[in-house]
Amino acid sequence: MLLRRFIALCLLCLTALPALAVSEKDLLPVDQAFALQATAPSRDRIELRWDIAPGYYLYRHRTSVKAGPGFTAEALQFPSRGEQKHDEFFGDVETYHRQLRAVLPGTAEAGTQTVTLEVRYQGCADAGVCYPPQKRSIEVRLPGPGGEQPA
Repeated sequence: MLLRRFIALCLLCLTALPALAVSEKDLLPVDQAFALQATAPSRDRIELRWDIAPGYYLYRHRTSVKAGPGFTAEALQFPSRGEQKHDEFFGDVETYHRQLRAVLPGTAEAGTQTVTLEVRYQGCADAGVCYPPQKRSIEVRLPGPGGEQPA
């Protein structure tokens, strides 16, 4: 009787394993899972927005932005709080689902019309699979000195 239960339990575990496996082909392409946009509503403020697909999240501590020449950036500003999560690799972390909006304040040099941003981020699927760290280069057009967009 005990042997039958053990065999049944082993068979049940074996049939459940394929359901737990998530392959790369089951995941969205990274730029679909984390769609990134950047705009400059003023010469001293660049706004970044990630639209995060359902079932995915971004790590706050793995998100950073560096501005290229022509824009002296301050620290990247995040929303007040993300969602708290205990990660088996990173420990206690903040994550963002659905959307992340961050602001890069700074000062544009006179005559600068575009700024190149180096954006780094990392996210995962709720299913337990993480993407490798990402690095994107984005050009952002700055408004003119009076606030008008350059032609």
